[in-house]
Amino acid sequence: MKRTFQWSLHHFFYCMLAIGLTFTACKKGDTGPQGDKGDKGEKGDKGDKGDKGDAGTANVLYSAWLDLTYQQDATSGTFFTQITEPKVTDNLLSTGEIKVYINFGTPDNKVITPLPFVEGDVQISPFYAPNTIEIDANVNASTVTSSTTGKKSRQYRYILIPGGASVRKAVDWNNYEAVKAYLGLKD
Repeated sequence: MKRTFQWSLHHFFYCMLAIGLTFTACKKGDTGPQGDKGDKGEKGDKGDKGDKGDAGTANVLYSAWLDLTYQQDATSGTFFTQITEPKVTDNLLSTGEIKVYINFGTPDNKVITPLPFVEGDVQISPFYAPNTIEIDANVNASTVTSSTTGKKSRQYRYILIPGGASVRKAVDWNNYEAVKAYLGLKD
């Protein structure tokens, strides 16, 4: 029995020595060469469909509030003004939309309505041609500045909506506050 115990003790000692040398004799060397590329794995499952995003407004353009001066046509007596806008193209005219608004109030107290505007005997209507937005009226609808408050009224703004823009039917274009909120317009 003593011999078996000694033999087992020697075996245990040599095994531990071999294990110890194995782990301590290794040193970190240079990295070996890159191995061959492995086989392509199987295609994974398709992910869940995401929620529908909000309608985009990236291609919609709008002007600042503009001061416009009307001229009277000597022949017809109507008043007109023109805005030069190079982004009013044949393509926009045939596939997109143009919205024009007038602020009858002041910048602080807005009273905004879309054109065309008809009330009583007053008519203000926009017309469009390449590079041009023309506004005709049967009264002088020029921007004016109050002599008492110094505030402007009858300022104009236009919005260009390219064909295919998803916003065309997503908002009530006759409600300026809804348009402003939807497009994130700044006054």
